[in-house]
Amino acid sequence: MDPLDLGARLAQLLATGRRVATYKLATLDALIQHCLENPVPDDAGLTVPIGDLADRVVEAYWPQVRVFGEHGVLRQIQHTRPDAVSLLDVVRALRGEAEQRGLSTAAQLRAAAPREWSKALRRVSTTLARQPLFRLQKTGGREPGVAFLYDDSWLSDDVTITTLDAHDWSIELLPGVPSALARVSSMLQPVVRQWWVEDVQRLNRDELELPDLHAFLFGAGRTAVDRLAPGLREYQANRCYYCHRTLIREVHVDHVLPWSRVPLDGVRNLVLTDPRCNGDKLATLPAVDHVRDLLARPEADLQTIAAPLRWPVETARVRGAAAGLYRAATVGSPLWREPGLYDFFDGHVAW
Repeated sequence: MDPLDLGARLAQLLATGRRVATYKLATLDALIQHCLENPVPDDAGLTVPIGDLADRVVEAYWPQVRVFGEHGVLRQIQHTRPDAVSLLDVVRALRGEAEQRGLSTAAQLRAAAPREWSKALRRVSTTLARQPLFRLQKTGGREPGVAFLYDDSWLSDDVTITTLDAHDWSIELLPGVPSALARVSSMLQPVVRQWWVEDVQRLNRDELELPDLHAFLFGAGRTAVDRLAPGLREYQANRCYYCHRTLIREVHVDHVLPWSRVPLDGVRNLVLTDPRCNGDKLATLPAVDHVRDLLARPEADLQTIAAPLRWPVETARVRGAAAGLYRAATVGSPLWREPGLYDFFDGHVAW
């Protein structure tokens, strides 16, 4: 499957389709992330657990259910049926549970309260199956649509638990789709998130400032990850991860694999940096050896940093994302090495 053709088809579908909530966009974004973290051969299909998509959707909405200044909690759905589960209500309840436990992130709560998390995730998974996954390949008109991502013939507005059980609560991406989604991710994700911002603005019928709104919806949770700075400073011997200079006063906790591509807050993906390095790197993929060194850090050392804060390490997810991001990268793409200096990707990785 040609990645550009798939990307164009998705963009046209979303641009012309009817959206009364941000659920479709959140689900597509989660699907792209899953394909990045689980790379397969170009002609292969992929089984995607709906629970994995639900997990990522919860993480996406986690920062978005906060109060946005004087506007309060922003609406992300036009209306709900009396018997329908609002995804944002579920996420708000999970955040409340986390706050009661003194936790900041979705990943912390997932580890600390697996029973509560699993129960909420089942509700979210059911909603995804009945709403965005059933409608993602349709324009919103009377025409049935053509399944070009996955077989949705068994999904419906009222798909039963029995039917979901029969399909192992999973969708099957068609051959070629997983690789194509990963390869167009760098172009498609910004478009999806821009539509998301515009939909939130429209659904709230308010004069929301788009730049501020985008940062609120999709900015990394700096306050939360900054709590890891003391442990990372000691582990890195008070030196910047990238330039190895001694850190002075202001320091940044950086996501080595860019947050805008794969929002992974696990300690495996976090390093302490000089502000100049972090400000210059931004969302660029880093040089291959930066990632090689990131993945080589001993698990026990990272657990020592993470454990006091009940923070996840997420080694498996970070390894998968690293493989997927560089597999999808184009030969010749600039890879950030240090301020003002880039490598050019040769198509090979060293991990």
